[in-house]
Amino acid sequence: MKFWLLTYLLFHIVLTSAQCELKGTVLDQSKSPVSFAKVSLSSEKSHYALTDNNGKFFFNGLAAGKYHIRIHSIGFVDFDDSLQIKNGSNNYKVSIEDTMQLAKVDVLAEDALSSRNMRTIEGMTLTHGKKTQLIDLEKIIGNKSANNARELYASVPGLNIWESDGGGLQLGIGARGLSPNRTEHFNTRQNGYDIAADALGYPESYYTPPAEAIESIQLIRGAASLQFGPQFGGMLNFNLIQPSSKKFEYKGSHTYGGYNYVGTFNSISGTIKKKFSYLAFYKFKRGDGWRDNAGFTQHNAFGMLKYQFTENIFLSAEYTHMSYLAQQAGGLTDAMFEQNPRQSIRERNWFGVNWNILSAHFNWVISSKTAIDIKGFKVNASRNALGNLDKISRLDDYENRDLISGDFDNIGAELRLLQHYPLGKKVKGTLAAGLRYYNGKTTSLQGKANDGYGADFDFINPNDLEGSDYVFPSQNYSAFAENMFRLSKGFWLSAGVRYEHISTAAQGSYRVQNFHPLTNELLFDTTYTEDKSNSRDIFLGGLGLTWKAFKNAEFYGNIAQSYRGINFSDIRIINPNQQVDPNITDETGYNADLGFRGKSSRYTFDVSGFFLYYDNKIGVVNKKVNDYEFVRYRTNIGKAYSAGVELFGERIFKKSDSAQTYWSGFANISYVYAKYGESLEQAYANKWVELVPPVTAKIGTKLFVKKWTFSYLASYVHKHYTDGTNATFDPNAVAGIIPSYYVMDVGATYNLNRHFTFKTGVNNFTNNKYFTRRASGYPGPGIIPSDGISFYVTVDIKL
Repeated sequence: MKFWLLTYLLFHIVLTSAQCELKGTVLDQSKSPVSFAKVSLSSEKSHYALTDNNGKFFFNGLAAGKYHIRIHSIGFVDFDDSLQIKNGSNNYKVSIEDTMQLAKVDVLAEDALSSRNMRTIEGMTLTHGKKTQLIDLEKIIGNKSANNARELYASVPGLNIWESDGGGLQLGIGARGLSPNRTEHFNTRQNGYDIAADALGYPESYYTPPAEAIESIQLIRGAASLQFGPQFGGMLNFNLIQPSSKKFEYKGSHTYGGYNYVGTFNSISGTIKKKFSYLAFYKFKRGDGWRDNAGFTQHNAFGMLKYQFTENIFLSAEYTHMSYLAQQAGGLTDAMFEQNPRQSIRERNWFGVNWNILSAHFNWVISSKTAIDIKGFKVNASRNALGNLDKISRLDDYENRDLISGDFDNIGAELRLLQHYPLGKKVKGTLAAGLRYYNGKTTSLQGKANDGYGADFDFINPNDLEGSDYVFPSQNYSAFAENMFRLSKGFWLSAGVRYEHISTAAQGSYRVQNFHPLTNELLFDTTYTEDKSNSRDIFLGGLGLTWKAFKNAEFYGNIAQSYRGINFSDIRIINPNQQVDPNITDETGYNADLGFRGKSSRYTFDVSGFFLYYDNKIGVVNKKVNDYEFVRYRTNIGKAYSAGVELFGERIFKKSDSAQTYWSGFANISYVYAKYGESLEQAYANKWVELVPPVTAKIGTKLFVKKWTFSYLASYVHKHYTDGTNATFDPNAVAGIIPSYYVMDVGATYNLNRHFTFKTGVNNFTNNKYFTRRASGYPGPGIIPSDGISFYVTVDIKL
């Protein structure tokens, strides 16, 4: 059996290597990818494909010879050309003309740029005047198996990244004065639909797709509030890989790393009769962790079916499952961290997540001027946190553990319209408009679990919980419209408005128990019930502009209002390290950007300044309980603002398009000045905003030598505070300074042939001792050390 299987694989490799294939990329005049473009290829018979979110298309099984290629996309002039297909692999890259900005057509060579800003119209999204970034994961060298965010997001200036685990189980990024906690200040999506726990009541992302399955990552900063929701941070979207144009294709990525890390990614995909496409992948990873008591196991599965009714209409359905179980090593005090950052004094803490997402997508390009897009999604998920939440300055008492259980059940749908239209003879416009419906339900329970060591997510008294029992229903109706107007050849103006109706409620009870500090005798035991709701209507507005001052560069700017509602699910979590102000209210404010950016096939850059204003900003401060104890207190601190500059540039140094030895380099740096204004509480008046590194910087380079690629990345984060009072020390380590730190990563890739690629690397190769966060709850409380030196070895297979 093994002999015949090996014979088949060898025969398959030989056979496929004799076929012709065409890989191509479609760009607009500003060198941004054109997605959903229809590519027709004809000779004796016709073939067609749609470009993906990176503007890429692929044909396989072609015969050598002369072909005619035609490219059609909404808002662009149809492109026609002839090309000669040779045996083996053929590459084709083309820039097509915008119907509103005609220019010459250039055929370009393939480049190695890993990041660029999004095109003005990206699929069904209007990004005019906004600060955007698109990361091409195929061009990233790093520990993708472990979702190393430091490497994946290296080109994004100003990000504060929390490194809470070495396996990349969760993503924690923030920027411009926003907390990185589970990326809660971004509207987080996968293929354009929501993936967070509850977009209104609990917008945290416990699920992150595996990097091997991601084709590109799109980021739109604060002005995304008009089209995607009122979040201050903006929109973050993971575009997954697309099905192969072949009938069957296998891709695998298998990794072994330090501390017994094992990761395997396997995908199959194909297209049958140019109508029916399928894609499925499974990712498994496990590891012991760099610290004691830090092991984890994760499973991730995905399936997609797509049917192309006509060249301009398709319908697809997707299902995502992710589950993991992780032991939580807990936090450390400052003294413990200095003594040994790998130690752990919590061996009974566990965290379990189960995530399920179902979605459907309908897209219809009605004409070259009109397109509609409908997405529906449902998230059914849960998470369980188990362990000792007491102050880390105290040893584990080995009593019954705290258990916090959350269930998330929500459903939503979005309708989007993209319309090009003339306004007189010279002025042309583009309208992006949409409707959204969302219904969420979060159930949160807190009580006591057993005093054992295992991951037993069961309450001891499920009918008489010691903590709380709540249901948080929410509803949202919203509509938006944003118009882009071409007023002259190089000047564009956009204006938009968004309406939100938000209704949230809290229904349940919480229990308060007081015990004698010496005898542990129960002194007070009362249960309080609540049933409250809050409905509000919100109007947001924004403006944007672009002035194309040079052939490959433009000035851009925007200003847009933002809004963030309070999370009821945060209010009733009973935590000895944290309290929540019962009168906490919503945050309001706005984002503004002004910048200069440019791109070509050899370089890309973006230099910008921003201003972010909050009113009633929610933050965490140290509050004195008695003469000996402080707690973290979550409340509206007051008015706050963040201002700064963000710089990014990437350049390819190459003698000619055909050169096989060349190198590229990039750098990004951000400076942020973030302070609170006047406040009734003098403890935080005019203090620095917490979780805002004033300086972050990354420098990276890649050397390409024929089949080899070598990479180097250096990251630096300046010291910053973790609470609004700017406390420098806390005996329980939940507040204090995050010291300045730097980290360096190296990697190498060897491309043996079109079927096998070998990768290796070392993360934190200087073995620096540092940490990125102080936690008040899970996975702490206390200092959460980041991983020391580690290695990985990966084999990629494509058949």
